[in-house]
Amino acid sequence: MTGSYLSRSREANQFCAEKRFEIGTIPFRKNIPGAEKIMLTSRGCWFLFSVLVILSLGLLRLSLPLTLLGLTLLLWFAAQWLGFLVRLPGMRRLRVEREVWDDRSAVATLWAGQTFEVRVRLSHDGRLPSPHVLATDCLPFAVEQLNGSIHVQGIVQAKKPLEITYRIRCGPAGLARFEGVRIQSADWQGFFYHVHFVHAVVILPILPALTPRAVQPTSLKRHNLLLPPGIHRFRRPGSGSELLDLRDYLPGDPPKTIAWKVSARRGRLITKEFESEVPVRCTLFVDTSSSVRVPTPAGASSRQIRYGKALDRLIDIAAGVLQTNASIRDLTGLCLFDEYGAQYVAPDRGSVHRTKCLWLLAAVAARSAIPSSSFESREGGGIDPDHLLPLAYSFAAEVYPELLRSAVNSVPWAMTWLEGFSGYSRRLHLGLLELLHRRKSTLRTLCWWTSFWALILPLCLLLMRALMRTQALDHWLLLVVFVAPLTALATWAGTLFLFGVDAVAGGGKRRRDRWRKQLAALLSARYGLAPGGLAMLLEDDDAFSLLVQRFLSEHQVPYTLPLYSPEGRYLFAAPQKVPVLANALVRAVGKGRDNELFVLLADLLELDDALDPLLRAVQVALGRHHQVVLICPWPPGLERPHTQGERPVSTGRLTPAARLDPGHLEDQVTIQRFHRAYQRLRRMFTRLGVAVLCAAEEEPIPLILSRLERLRNLGRPYS
Repeated sequence: MTGSYLSRSREANQFCAEKRFEIGTIPFRKNIPGAEKIMLTSRGCWFLFSVLVILSLGLLRLSLPLTLLGLTLLLWFAAQWLGFLVRLPGMRRLRVEREVWDDRSAVATLWAGQTFEVRVRLSHDGRLPSPHVLATDCLPFAVEQLNGSIHVQGIVQAKKPLEITYRIRCGPAGLARFEGVRIQSADWQGFFYHVHFVHAVVILPILPALTPRAVQPTSLKRHNLLLPPGIHRFRRPGSGSELLDLRDYLPGDPPKTIAWKVSARRGRLITKEFESEVPVRCTLFVDTSSSVRVPTPAGASSRQIRYGKALDRLIDIAAGVLQTNASIRDLTGLCLFDEYGAQYVAPDRGSVHRTKCLWLLAAVAARSAIPSSSFESREGGGIDPDHLLPLAYSFAAEVYPELLRSAVNSVPWAMTWLEGFSGYSRRLHLGLLELLHRRKSTLRTLCWWTSFWALILPLCLLLMRALMRTQALDHWLLLVVFVAPLTALATWAGTLFLFGVDAVAGGGKRRRDRWRKQLAALLSARYGLAPGGLAMLLEDDDAFSLLVQRFLSEHQVPYTLPLYSPEGRYLFAAPQKVPVLANALVRAVGKGRDNELFVLLADLLELDDALDPLLRAVQVALGRHHQVVLICPWPPGLERPHTQGERPVSTGRLTPAARLDPGHLEDQVTIQRFHRAYQRLRRMFTRLGVAVLCAAEEEPIPLILSRLERLRNLGRPYS
């Protein structure tokens, strides 16, 4: 699914380029994305030009047939335009009705990996039929289209709505946001067209997929010779497997509990009483910090990159553990933590509790990565807004065309030709052309100040000479009179030359400035910024970048972020989550009743210096005779670290070409860094008797659940 996300993003980045659409046999051209007005197609332009030529020839040559022919065609063209204009207001009154069906009925909740059918109906109550339209449903980024078509064309009438039907497959857990339907209208001759977006936002949660029962590891309540965590001898009658006592038979006792041999020896009926078994209490600590929510490359080669989130893997494992525990009536708790706090759900069982936990996991999976506090600070560096600008603008042009119209969101030509956004930038390494483009206002100010002083200095010297009545300033006056105009002329010439260089080589930069101004105005209006919000977003790269990330996150648009700063520091380590996890673990231990199982699904790689609070909390849990398991997420596509008893996979000798390839060397360094970090983490926790598992992509979830099952049944660490 992540590969489809990137392909959708790349398509969106190319959306701003000039495209051709076709409605039936009516071709028309879309020049500007999001044009919310009636525009002529190329066919309409050529037809109007031909009509004007015929009419002009008829008037110049005083030819009555040509004049009548030109006037007739012109009137017919105006009638077509008027008819299209009259029927167009019905497009703004379109109603969108959307239903998502499974195999039986309409649903309000989706499941990861399952297929559903989407049914969209377009209708309106107007008396006049609509023009010929091409309706395109905005497919969410969290789903994949299987069959059917998201396009439909025809005429929308009061009693004859248009319907779109197609099937989708849901991706990982999260949210599926249906934005609405894009309407492209045209007349039958293909002279005019209009683009409009009907907003009909529907947000459906995608719950984590549950493990099929056929591949679940079997779990039985075994005898209590080796006490599993959470199961101990409970000196009360129950339905366990251990014999507690023998007593006389009482009316109402089940016949299967009668001890027939003992009854035969004693001459009366004797009933067996069994011990009760307390179910296992398991608490899942799921890491939801930025380190697991940031998209990571899903391949060792940098030339074939897919992106996925480690959080998706952790959520799948948590959902599998939830279902496994529910099938054997064990109590399962959930704790979602990040660098800002923790959300705790007490251990419980039942379908209502399981559904609540799945909803919480789906809500967490829908969030996007947020830079850490050090990353947001002025010293830590920020994300270049140019990295997110093409994707954000293309999505806004598709979904919010009414907010990008030139009538409400215009860009003056002087703003793109004489200015450069932003003048303030925290990036230190700017190219020469980029620096020239951003400092055009400084050059313009320098020219005006040079011209000002070239005029003022001679006047000041003339005034001083007249007041002092001396000829001592004559040589200075002569020098200033000749040098000042030459300096001003040279400054203007150099500035015009630099402006010419920017005009020739800065086409992409001017387009970027136009996108940024329009997108900044859209964000300022959408999030209710102060009157100076537009100017702030134009000049402050950090504020603009964070607001663009918020805009993309709200609409569930996947985007990638740089993982490392220019200094080589990992930007999403989030060490603040370790004290939060430690406090949550101590709190769960304080509320524990039996020997419980705590499963830590957390990314603790490259946090060796910050693990002291967590190690102390783990020692407290082990001192209370609890079991602790650490499941560490692993980047998809990366070679799985070997455990004890396994030989590391040999990568082979590098060829001279591979040694000189920077991308290959970078991949090898990344693999070694992850492996060393995992081995250090494993050594630190196994010294305490804590099992450390690796949630690699090649390792199926049932295998991880079987390892947890061995821990539950044997009561000793496994690594």
